[in-house]
Amino acid sequence: MRREVSLGQWLFLRLVVVTLVMGAGIVLLSLAAEGVHQRALYGCLAVEYVGLTLGYLLARRGVPLRVVQSLEIGLDVAVISACVHFTGGVSSKFALLYFIPILIAAFHLQQRGAITTALLTAVAIVGYALLAASGRIHTPDINYRGTAVSGSAFLEIHFLVALLVLTGFLAGGLASRIQSKAEQLHVKQGEMEDLLHETQRILDNMSSGVLTLDQEGRVQRVNPAAEQILGVTARELVGRPIQETLGPIMPVFTSHLGDALRDRLSAARVELNIMRRDTRVVPIGVSISQQYGPDSPRQGVIAVFQDLTDVLRMRERVRVSDRLAAMGELSAEIAHEIRNPLASIRGSVEVLACELQVEGENARLMQLILRESERLNRIIEDYLDYARLRPIQTRNCRLADLLDDLLRLLRSRDDFGPNLRVQVLDLPADLVVEIDEEQMKQVFLNIAINAFQAMEGEGTLTVVVDARPQERPPQAVVRFLDDGPGIDEEILDRIFDPFFTTKPAGTGLGLPMANRIVHSHRGSIVARNLDGRGAEFAVHLPLVGVWEGGTLDKSAKALDERVVRTS
Repeated sequence: MRREVSLGQWLFLRLVVVTLVMGAGIVLLSLAAEGVHQRALYGCLAVEYVGLTLGYLLARRGVPLRVVQSLEIGLDVAVISACVHFTGGVSSKFALLYFIPILIAAFHLQQRGAITTALLTAVAIVGYALLAASGRIHTPDINYRGTAVSGSAFLEIHFLVALLVLTGFLAGGLASRIQSKAEQLHVKQGEMEDLLHETQRILDNMSSGVLTLDQEGRVQRVNPAAEQILGVTARELVGRPIQETLGPIMPVFTSHLGDALRDRLSAARVELNIMRRDTRVVPIGVSISQQYGPDSPRQGVIAVFQDLTDVLRMRERVRVSDRLAAMGELSAEIAHEIRNPLASIRGSVEVLACELQVEGENARLMQLILRESERLNRIIEDYLDYARLRPIQTRNCRLADLLDDLLRLLRSRDDFGPNLRVQVLDLPADLVVEIDEEQMKQVFLNIAINAFQAMEGEGTLTVVVDARPQERPPQAVVRFLDDGPGIDEEILDRIFDPFFTTKPAGTGLGLPMANRIVHSHRGSIVARNLDGRGAEFAVHLPLVGVWEGGTLDKSAKALDERVVRTS
């Protein structure tokens, strides 16, 4: 890579050299000497300006700048030779101007240009001296206010030529080394910029918050994750003391940073709660490290922190799961132990009911025992089903067939009264899902029965199927919408907890069992209240593809083009 010089920079440099060096020299010579060929010297200066203009025009017409530079350096050598001739020959002070085109060539054309220009000036001087010595060129004498200077000697010519050539080699070599270093520096700068950009991209895309402080406690850098977690913007923090900005609202967090700055020690990971300006309490985990420079001088601290809201929620779920698992094992054993004597009690009561002729209050008590023992046995059976949910055996099933079976089951139930209606809206396509058909049928049936009970015998249950091929992985969503009173917001988060129920005769295991089955299918159930009246249960299931023409199409194109209804 070569150092590129713009046309404007080149023209400005030549204008400065021609005007301040050659032009000023001609003017000073005119004032100091008598008999100087002023008209000829000013003509040489005019030739330089004309060459400057022609170079500009040639460059604007598309001639490469290096070609224009080479031509104008050659013109400089010719004009300087003319000035030397009109000011006393090679002994003229204007002979020093030969160094200028050599240096300019070294700067713009590097080593080859500098050496070529030096050899060109040497040829011009030696040639001029030979012509003057042979008498073919008359060198005019100039009187500097009474001091006469004769023609140049060959020793002067020798030294001048040697200096010019040596200058060309040295300046060219130095220019090449400078160019090489400049190229290396440019490469390193590019690598440094790429590294800085990569570092910035990493910081910007980190899910963890990063906050850096200098030794005085002023904020140097805040990444977007830190802004989101802390609830402040980088503009509010950067360049200001951390105690001034976050100290009043997050004293514990800032005290940990202050301790690390003061004690010069890295802090092990700690968990604490911060309260943002919007009064939201966020649990975070913080690690604080010392920040050092290239030569190991301490420059401040770096704090890396994460929002632990989801982590704490997961921990709580794990604790609940462990507790439920332990309770489940114990309860399953107890349920077995209860069911065996319960069966004996019920059987004995049935025998007594057949052999004894009881009436009145005694008959009612006998029926109460039979009814309650049956309810207790049903609760135990439901719990054992929940505790011992068999492993799923998935296969590709057509969602339309599964919903048809659901409709037949619902309409054949005794509690499906004349004022209850169920409708399945048209599917967006013949969707295929990967499920355990029997278990998923149980899920749909539990949700539908809950909807019927919520509507208290009157209303419409609407089943809507949405396809979401744009999600990864693609999903089919079966939504159950009822006309009931909805779910109390205070208990909405608890309806999937085992044994939680608002029904007098409920076991509290229907929805938890449905939720457990759906999660085992890599899906989810979402419950919410509808605007106005009613509730919605949305079952998200893995979508395999579209059934068409007797074949299963799993391509993304099929999902995107044939599934027209999405939500």
